[in-house]
Amino acid sequence: MSIPPGPEPILKVHNLSITYPGDITALKSTSLDFHKGELTVLLGLSGAGKSSLLRCLNHLVVPTSGSVESVHHGVLFSAPVIRQHRRDTAMIFQHHQLLERQTALQNVLTGRLAYHSFWRSLLPLPNEDIDVATRALERVGLGEKLFTRIDQLSGGQKQRVGIARALAQQPSMILADEPVASLDPATSVKILDLLKGICIENDITAVISLHQLDFARQFADRIIGLANAAVVFDGTPKELSDHDLSRIYNNTPKSQLIKNRPSLKHQPETEMQL
Repeated sequence: MSIPPGPEPILKVHNLSITYPGDITALKSTSLDFHKGELTVLLGLSGAGKSSLLRCLNHLVVPTSGSVESVHHGVLFSAPVIRQHRRDTAMIFQHHQLLERQTALQNVLTGRLAYHSFWRSLLPLPNEDIDVATRALERVGLGEKLFTRIDQLSGGQKQRVGIARALAQQPSMILADEPVASLDPATSVKILDLLKGICIENDITAVISLHQLDFARQFADRIIGLANAAVVFDGTPKELSDHDLSRIYNNTPKSQLIKNRPSLKHQPETEMQL
């Protein structure tokens, strides 16, 4: 009895390694496939290589050796191919990267700029783009905040604007670099639940770097654990054993991981509002 083939990878990493100036190894030789509609969490301590790997997937960090290959655009090598890949790959950042003095709608519209030439982007964008951005804000529950300035929004609302900007890009893949690191646990759960729901509804592949083990187990389809610049685990949350956790967290006692687990209790009411 033959085993049916798995889903076709939409992004392939071949023998990827990253070395920063000063001979600092950020990622040892790594090969991975990422599949359509899959939510992958990169898990590990600070400095393990999570952000370097994540940012390499759209060449925000250029690999020292190896390659990243998109099923749609080929190997990311030339500037035109990288530009096409980035248009299809949205990025969500820990610190939002929003324009504080502009409105939520203006910020989300920046997700449409890659669809226009430089000179065309200097003019008001077409009504079609405004409709896409408006629907994206409505999808994340901020339809009433279209014309509210970013500096008047809470941290959770700002992150939702960041998600709406990514959604307005109409991507096939979303990369999120520590998207809940600056949020309280209750808001973090809402943000990750929103992200997962969007990926399921739109069949979007997501790769998210996280520190929080509980969140990884709750939301990931797949967990890639990194330690000392290398992948030490690749499997489902159910397959993640205590032995694997010891390797990911450099033998940090399990009791210490539980002790450091964020609590949903005693969160200020203002912070609980997403």
